Amino acid sequence: MFAFLSKQGRQRTKAARGLYATVMGASRNPAFFSVYNVPDTVEGRFEVLAMHGGVLVNRLSSPEMGSEGIKLAQAFFDVMFRDLDWSLREMGIGDLGVPRRVKKMMSAFKGRAVAYDEALKSGAGDVKHALIRNMYGMAQEISSSKLDMMVSYMQECAKKLADIELADFQQGKVILPELKLPEELDKNTKEECEENGSKEAA
Repeated sequence: MFAFLSKQGRQRTKAARGLYATVMGASRNPAFFSVYNVPDTVEGRFEVLAMHGGVLVNRLSSPEMGSEGIKLAQAFFDVMFRDLDWSLREMGIGDLGVPRRVKKMMSAFKGRAVAYDEALKSGAGDVKHALIRNMYGMAQEISSSKLDMMVSYMQECAKKLADIELADFQQGKVILPELKLPEELDKNTKEECEENGSKEAA
């Protein structure tokens, strides 16, 4: 029995790593920072990751996913924060400072996941306010049109994940929508963003 439970745990962790790789790939799209004005800082990059990860965890924790969905959501959370712990240490943050930073990020992630879940259920207006409070809390400025596109992107992410069954999540398979670029971008800038985004997602 214990061997079976151990095997289940390993399979769940493997799936969580696959899901995290997809979420991280989407979050590294440079257009979030160069086009959509998310601050290109540790905090800004965490906000983009928290948006994608929060929507994923909310889907896995939904009633129709059952207890196995909740277990996979927890495994994803664990994989994500092990990676963030490692990343902070790679950045040179001391051993004493890392646990404190990670604990703060865990709390922030949970808060954002709840806020985004409630906002997505309420409508575009609440999603916009949630993004302004969190993702754009440190931004210099963001145009109304770009903010509306970010709202649409987040809604598309939630819709895409809502169509995925638990069995696919358990295989570590998930597809997120492409980040659309504003029409007013010149052709060269748009091509550069699309090329860089493809590299990060690969």
